[in-house]
Amino acid sequence: MAKKLTVEDILSDELKREMNLDTDTFAVLDDWDSVMNSVYQMPIEYAGYTNKIGGMKLMREMIDTLTAADFDNVKRSESRKKQLAQFTKTLSMYYNVVFTKGKRKVGYGALIHFPKLKANPDRSSGIVLAAKIVVDGAKRTSTFERGKFDDFLVEVKPYINLLGDLYRQTRKM
Repeated sequence: MAKKLTVEDILSDELKREMNLDTDTFAVLDDWDSVMNSVYQMPIEYAGYTNKIGGMKLMREMIDTLTAADFDNVKRSESRKKQLAQFTKTLSMYYNVVFTKGKRKVGYGALIHFPKLKANPDRSSGIVLAAKIVVDGAKRTSTFERGKFDDFLVEVKPYINLLGDLYRQTRKM
């Protein structure tokens, strides 16, 4: 019997690809359009999204790691292709950061989803599903965290800008 894919599965697989790890599911999605089509076709469960973005532990960890610069290498990628032509009422973005220190690799991925866009999309509410994968030798752990926001411009965009600024600072070291 085929396993029913969840948004967590897709986010985990995408992060594993960014970390150059094997994926666990049969969802072989080789480009961002395929990833987003899969997300848009899935029912996203909104229960459990009670934490606000500022209270998300994984967000703090990314900021602290970039600030401390306690890594050998860092790689960041994002989907700026926020809108597929066939979807005009919803919006999704994906960001990830992968840190390497010795043989240890830590990856963070975040899917930001706007279920109902306002006339000004930046002022829309939505949810964030964050994933963390740690690979240390043969040991691999995955963690997921959920958060919600009422106003993207006020609650989420400052974190995206802060993480981007910190990342660019590490590139200059």
